[in-house]
Amino acid sequence: MNINEIIHINGRYKRQDCERLDKNHLCIRIKTGKDIDFVELVYNDPYVRLAKDGNPYAEWPRKVKIMNRTGNTFTNYYFSAVVEAQYSRLKYYFILHSYNGDIIQYSETGFTNSYSENDLAMFFIPYIDEDMILDENEWLHDIIWYQVFPHRFNKTIKGIEDKLEYLKDLGFNGLYLNPIYQASSYHKYDVIDYTDVDDEFVDNPDGLIGVKWRAYKQKQFQKMCKKAHELGFKVMLDLSVTHCSNKNHMFIDLLENKEKSEYLKWFKACVDNGEILIETFGSNKDMPKFQTECFEVRKYFATHIIRKWMCDGVDAWRLDVANEISDEMLRTIHQEVKRPNTETYIVGEIWHNSAEWISNYALDGVTNYAVSRAILAFVCNPEHNIFKYRSDIDTIIHNYEFRQLKNSMPLLDSHDTRRLRTICNNDKDKVKLALLLLLTFYGTPSIYYGTERYMAGMDDPDNRRYMEWNKDPEDNYDIFNIIKKFNYLRHEHKVLGNSGSLEWIDHNELLIYKRSNSYETIYIVINSKEYRLNTVLPWDKETINLMDGNKIGKYITIDRLGFMILKE
Repeated sequence: MNINEIIHINGRYKRQDCERLDKNHLCIRIKTGKDIDFVELVYNDPYVRLAKDGNPYAEWPRKVKIMNRTGNTFTNYYFSAVVEAQYSRLKYYFILHSYNGDIIQYSETGFTNSYSENDLAMFFIPYIDEDMILDENEWLHDIIWYQVFPHRFNKTIKGIEDKLEYLKDLGFNGLYLNPIYQASSYHKYDVIDYTDVDDEFVDNPDGLIGVKWRAYKQKQFQKMCKKAHELGFKVMLDLSVTHCSNKNHMFIDLLENKEKSEYLKWFKACVDNGEILIETFGSNKDMPKFQTECFEVRKYFATHIIRKWMCDGVDAWRLDVANEISDEMLRTIHQEVKRPNTETYIVGEIWHNSAEWISNYALDGVTNYAVSRAILAFVCNPEHNIFKYRSDIDTIIHNYEFRQLKNSMPLLDSHDTRRLRTICNNDKDKVKLALLLLLTFYGTPSIYYGTERYMAGMDDPDNRRYMEWNKDPEDNYDIFNIIKKFNYLRHEHKVLGNSGSLEWIDHNELLIYKRSNSYETIYIVINSKEYRLNTVLPWDKETINLMDGNKIGKYITIDRLGFMILKE
């Protein structure tokens, strides 16, 4: 038995292997090598005892459950079991059985053979407090975000407002805005004034100046949010608390007053022989970094900036480069944001595995780039390896708690990547397939502006082209309509999003997965071949293809990289 492949993590903050589902239920997981046939979970309340031989406290009444194999990668299996913790506590260990007949125990004692349970230091869940159960925003699970890069979408706040009906017709109900604050650049991540809408984003026909001009701009933003809410949208605003512009008044004060500046401790800076040494974001010398551990910085953003924009109509926050934000800052933001509205959503931009950042004290979710990489690797690689895709998705699912997945924001492209069309080498079949995989997976997905108009774009800044409003979209209606169709299906059939399980169906030619709950079952059937395929479905029941309403029998013909969404 290869014990080096066996991993179970039971930690205070790393909880994806012992997920608290509610006060009385947990999902226990374990990762093993592929030599393991099955796993028994031995468990019960740590304080329960049964009488034996006249001793009222002699025996721990063990319960045993065979774990389900819920993941299969190139090198590993994942096993999971949902168990009851009647009194919100549990102790447990594993008995692993290999295909060759070897049996081994696994607990905090390590790997043992035939040890008495009295000699094992078991894994413990001391007590399930309510704050250990990740909060869920019910509105979030039905949101499909449309990401707007304000400078390139429709230029002004009024321009965005004018396109809300267009976005609603497409099936979007989340408006995700990149920064709109007063800034030096077109992208607005180098903020000069966090309290003010940038002049570029509001028309000024009356030549307003000063306080009146600021108030007018803010009123235009409030008006846009009001209309968005009336149309059923949630509004998410992008915010960077890690850096600002070198023209920001706080940094200018530091340059002018040096050691005497009240803002010296606000930045990652020091004064050496009269010269200010400052850390910057990335390699951009125009973006000095904040000291996010600093109490004043934390309170400034949490109470002065974030609360202000929430009063104007913001429902959610996307925190830029969230993995560079201190734990203290994340906790402060979370506390202050949730104080007026517990359903405010906080998602952090993190590109790597980031389960540890998601909790009731920090982020509600993250930008799930792992999903993007899995989808695009499958769609764009000429082999379209089905098992590789299933392996990647199984790994993602088991790296996060289920609620963490549902709270996170998967995407295919953004202002930081090449555009989907370009990634797919102008292949519409690949674009459609990628969108299908995204919009039938967990989370609160985000679509980058212009995707529906089949816009292309290489790396930054080419991926931030102006929206092609005047270009005849007739040749691209199939992309426009497929996004609209997927969005409407996701809204109508909750099982395609966050209200259903995901199960792989084995087939020697097709990628098939089942989304099901107590109300309905839907099968996603995908031809990963570079040619039209005549094949047989692995069931005899008749289904309806939700894409066109046609009835589908056992024998099917499916186009190159084509798909069906089949309902029983």
